[in-house]
Amino acid sequence: MRSINHITLFFALLACLNSAFAQKKMVLTEPAEHLKGIFIESDQIFQIYVKATNSDQLVISTEVEGETFETLEIDTALQNDLLYITTGRSVGFKAFDDKLAAHKVLSVVLHIELPSNKELWVNSSLASVEAQGAFSYLNLNLSGGRANLLDFTGNGVVNTLRGAIDVETRTTKIEASSRNGSLHVATSPVSLYKLTLKSVDGSISVTQSE
Repeated sequence: MRSINHITLFFALLACLNSAFAQKKMVLTEPAEHLKGIFIESDQIFQIYVKATNSDQLVISTEVEGETFETLEIDTALQNDLLYITTGRSVGFKAFDDKLAAHKVLSVVLHIELPSNKELWVNSSLASVEAQGAFSYLNLNLSGGRANLLDFTGNGVVNTLRGAIDVETRTTKIEASSRNGSLHVATSPVSLYKLTLKSVDGSISVTQSE
């Protein structure tokens, strides 16, 4: 595995005058012609927004808020033509062990621009994911978060534990099941793609345009 976590990042530090928290923003831009897609694995990210674009560049913008914002690190590594994105803490960071620990949390949000027809993989116990556009393949495994696919085309699998699944798509065969949630699934007479949607407690809603 070739590590590329020394890619130059553009850092912008903002002091939030009306908030008790400070904020850090990081932007990574990477040529994506050689990439098959991206794989995000983190239990620290709260929200992930991914938009498929006509650009040949991958752009990852990270917003971090919290009392220990400066200790968060975004690590990347290239493996099997997928860019793996993970989060960690800087060397020397010590986890809080006091009565205020519950308030010393981070809020991490990713905004990603990914060239169209690439793969998107996400494994997270916390994050919700919003993906918009055309993807070659999508695989989401979310425990606490929800999945929202907008104007989506492509094949894929979405699994959630508690979060709802909402899909706007077209010409897609849908296989949907939820143990405790409701199902509202539109079908299409033409099936160019296939989505498998599963949840334990979340409801599933699918609309299909002409």
